[in-house]
Amino acid sequence: MKPATAPASRRQEWRTFLLLTVVLIPLLSVLIVAGYGFSVWFLQMLFGPPGHG
Repeated sequence: MKPATAPASRRQEWRTFLLLTVVLIPLLSVLIVAGYGFSVWFLQMLFGPPGHG
C-alpha cells in the first residue's frame, strides 16, 4: 500500500519554514495591527474620543 502523501524533504521543510517566518507571520502581524488600529479609529469617529465619566 502506498502512503497518501510522500514525506517532505529537508528542502521542502526549509522552504516552508522560511515562507512562514519571513512572509506569512510578519504579513499577518501587520494586517492584525492595522485592522485593530482602523477599528479604533472608526469607532472614535462614530462615538468620539474616550473621556472620563
